[in-house]
Amino acid sequence: MDHVVRAARHCLMEPFRAKALVLALSREGRFWVLGHSGDSLDMARNLHGAPIDAPSPASQAIHGRPLFFSTGKAWPIPSIGPDGEQVEAHLPLTGGTQAIDLPIAGGSKIIGVCCLSFEGPRNFPPEERAVLGMMAGLLGAAVERVDLATRHREVAEHLQRILLPAALSELPGLTVTARYRPATSAFQVGGDWYDVIKVSDDRIALVVGDVEGHDLESAAVMGQVRTALTSYATEGHPPATVIDRTGRLLTELGTQLLVTCCVVELDIEAGTAEVALAGHPEPLVQRPDGSRGTLHAPSNLPLGITTRHAYRGREHMLAPGSVLLLYSDGLTDFATGHLSESARSLLGAVSSEASADLEPLADRLIADPDPQQHVDDAVLLLARYEGALEDGAPRTASLYIQRRDLHGVRAARVFVDDHLHSWGFADMSDDLQLIVSEIVTNALIHAGSDVDVRLRAFDDHIRLEVRDSDSNPPVPSPLVLREEENAEAEHGRGMLIVDALAGQWNTSPNGRGKTVFLDQPIPIE
Repeated sequence: MDHVVRAARHCLMEPFRAKALVLALSREGRFWVLGHSGDSLDMARNLHGAPIDAPSPASQAIHGRPLFFSTGKAWPIPSIGPDGEQVEAHLPLTGGTQAIDLPIAGGSKIIGVCCLSFEGPRNFPPEERAVLGMMAGLLGAAVERVDLATRHREVAEHLQRILLPAALSELPGLTVTARYRPATSAFQVGGDWYDVIKVSDDRIALVVGDVEGHDLESAAVMGQVRTALTSYATEGHPPATVIDRTGRLLTELGTQLLVTCCVVELDIEAGTAEVALAGHPEPLVQRPDGSRGTLHAPSNLPLGITTRHAYRGREHMLAPGSVLLLYSDGLTDFATGHLSESARSLLGAVSSEASADLEPLADRLIADPDPQQHVDDAVLLLARYEGALEDGAPRTASLYIQRRDLHGVRAARVFVDDHLHSWGFADMSDDLQLIVSEIVTNALIHAGSDVDVRLRAFDDHIRLEVRDSDSNPPVPSPLVLREEENAEAEHGRGMLIVDALAGQWNTSPNGRGKTVFLDQPIPIE
């Protein structure tokens, strides 16, 4: 849409010497500003969100007739220009066809308006009106194409994310995080997924997979495979048996698509990682001493291929502090098929101390300096094995809050206070109660979703995590921002309180939404 606004400025504002331009789309009975240029702040503010049936020049234009307001003529619409004069042009944006004649044909689809404002008195001769109408038609077609493409992409990404796990299972002694990056070369839904399945109180399964193709069938098969893998894993089968049974089920279902996947089952007490592959890249491991490598296992065949041979896996020992990286081939170099050298070298350069926080590491690994080359969607799953449970192991607690729960914020405060007192950190309770209150309030109001609150106590800090289903990050809103900029910020200035008390907090996508997390240092006595 930025390109369309720049084209409108070049083709309309500059040739006709307009001082301001606003493009607005009509949807659900209101105007929504798509972009503006020049001295257009007031015009955009008045138009954005305004009802299309309210008395205004834009409302008359949306019903099919261009309006030109110039000095010296009486118009039925109250004047809003300087000194009581209105020098503006309001042009209907038609989708699919270009409007050349001044009266818009009855069969044309009007999708929005183009509003122009001019300096001082001026007239609009018939030839100028004809050109303005023609250009508005061309702009309307461009706006419709961009808007349609944007909506298709939003639907595809939403469908993909809704098929991913809403939250990642966790066990004491293991920290996990995941990322999903959609492809930029197409608007179709992909088939990449990740999962973290709690098998028992001391075992957990990490899963990453990729379904062939980029369409609704790929998404449907992905849902089937996820369900089957979860069912067999929770029954207690080893990873090789899990993928073997899933493959046989997929063959019986008759799908023509191939599926690759990697399943790693971690035994927290024993420190073992059993790896089973179905035509998928082997997981990478970052060891506590800084060395890196792969967890080798037989590659086996992808799921969906009939085979008489059972799938095989391999067991590895993990040292406490090891970081596992599971990924799909969308994260690999497209030409060589290997994990990009930047990601591999970054993983190798991370020390065991720095890798304790997986969130920034995951952000750097999934980032790409050239996003236009994302020809395939990609998933990334990171897990840090902290070791068997001991007296000094991290203590964890979680709270689930339903959407629209009027008592959810109070429950979050009580949850934090009770656990901090039981863990011996009562002096940290007041600040963390206020912090969790603001973040949970923000999630309930703006995300409108269920909320998960997690609390973890380490040797030197307390970690607070709040998860919701809105992928948009919270934005602190300083009081110095202009009104238009404040529209993108959080109301109530709640995140400013979090910013002041926490000092440093961050947000990251996780499952079908985001996680706001922060670490509060434990005071040294």
